[in-house]
Amino acid sequence: MWLGLKVKETDTFHSMTSKPSALKRAIVALLVAVPLLGGATFSVLAGIDPADAWSATDNREGAPAVIDDSLLIDARRATGEANSQAGFLVNGTKQLTEGTKKISGRSGEVTGAVTAAADGSKKLSDGLVQLQAATGQLGDGATKVADGVEHAVNQLVTFEVVRGQIVGTIDRYLDDLKGATDADSVELREQLTGFRDQASSFQLDEGTRKQLEELRDGSREIANQLHVPGYAYHDGIFSATKGAKELHDGLNQLNAGVDEALAGVGELESGAVKIDDMAKLTKEKIAAIQRAMPITQAGTPEAEAAGVTRTFAPMYAFLISAGVLLGAALHRRGDREQWWLSALVVVGLGGVATILSVILGSGIEAVQILGITGLAVLLAASALIGGMLLCRILGPRIGTVAAILGSLAQVGIVGWAWNSATTSAVDTAWLALSSLTPVHYSTAGLAALGNSGGVSTMVGISYGVLLLLVVAGVIGLKLLPAPEMEQALAWEGDYSEEFFDEYDDGADVVDADEEYLDGEYADGEYIDDQSYRDKTN
Repeated sequence: MWLGLKVKETDTFHSMTSKPSALKRAIVALLVAVPLLGGATFSVLAGIDPADAWSATDNREGAPAVIDDSLLIDARRATGEANSQAGFLVNGTKQLTEGTKKISGRSGEVTGAVTAAADGSKKLSDGLVQLQAATGQLGDGATKVADGVEHAVNQLVTFEVVRGQIVGTIDRYLDDLKGATDADSVELREQLTGFRDQASSFQLDEGTRKQLEELRDGSREIANQLHVPGYAYHDGIFSATKGAKELHDGLNQLNAGVDEALAGVGELESGAVKIDDMAKLTKEKIAAIQRAMPITQAGTPEAEAAGVTRTFAPMYAFLISAGVLLGAALHRRGDREQWWLSALVVVGLGGVATILSVILGSGIEAVQILGITGLAVLLAASALIGGMLLCRILGPRIGTVAAILGSLAQVGIVGWAWNSATTSAVDTAWLALSSLTPVHYSTAGLAALGNSGGVSTMVGISYGVLLLLVVAGVIGLKLLPAPEMEQALAWEGDYSEEFFDEYDDGADVVDADEEYLDGEYADGEYIDDQSYRDKTN
């Protein structure tokens, strides 16, 4: 029995009550999701933040608040100056950090150079010690050579002096042997004659004698330089050896000092990084304070100086959007002959949203009013069409519950994200999640239109996503037409439940409504398709 009637199972009944295929329902669901996915992707990649809807400067500011604006003038000025000073501080600490990093980065070069110098000085010191020892040995040998040369030269020079005496003595011996005839005397006379000839022919000229004297003096000078203290070479070698040792000791001390200095550079770098981090943290905290500070209200001297001509609290925009969404979600969905009522609801919700925006906002003009009305109408239409699609995809009963729960979920997600964005930056994941809901774009568009700082990009995205949602929803309704039996029952009475919930193939349908068609069909009576058409027509 169905609505008080026992209905025979026929092919016509199946055609009037059959649900669309799962593939077609999935296609429609994907079609409706595409605008939201596209809007969320663009918003995340473009870095669009809710604060862009009201910030009048390049720096994101706190949302407009309904408080006495004069109480915040000094606070805004102080935070602005503090933010500027913090910027200078961050730049200074950045340069300090970069400088210490350069020093630290070249510390290896310094260490290597000092170590190499210390090693080289050690080799130099060792070499000079060896040279000093060799010099001592050379000095001994040179002294002996000088002594020998001096003795030889002196002998030669002395021979030249006594040569005449030798020749005279030989001549006297030759005279004594002149008359001797014995063999020994004759042989001695011959030898003395030869020796006299040699002695007579051996003569040192002035140049040769001078060279021999220079040889003697030079060899002695070399011996003295190598061996005798007080001479330049001898003392120089000893001084160089001593200096090399002192250089080696000093470089060893320098090497140890460099290690300590480099350790200090490391501490300096660590301290500079900490100072830089503290400066950045200070700037972030000041920026957070400035971010939480509400922008100046329109109509005040400060607002005129800042170029702020209109303000609209974003939470007002959210609450208005949430009201439109919930109003559309709770509206009863009927068949095509009730479209005029749905259209009236859409227009009514748009009008209420516009009136509330004008009342709660400040400085909103005609252009913004038209924009706000359009967004509210698109949100209401998309919500109504979305609810109808859910009913056709999931069935009237489950679809209606899903539409209401989905609306509540949207309100919770978007409300949390936008409420947080009024005073601080919101995590990208939350903004992406919020951007997957229609009410996010309505809120963004209303806030951007109601504030002077609102960017046109945000308004364009909001209109684009909501308009595409409506178009996709209309296409979805064409792809998923309402079952004929549902339309007929909705036309005859106040039907709003899933009419085939209890229908099971191969069995009669039983329902408890016995008042259908003024009770003309009593419980237990069977009707076929033709009798149903005759009665309903």
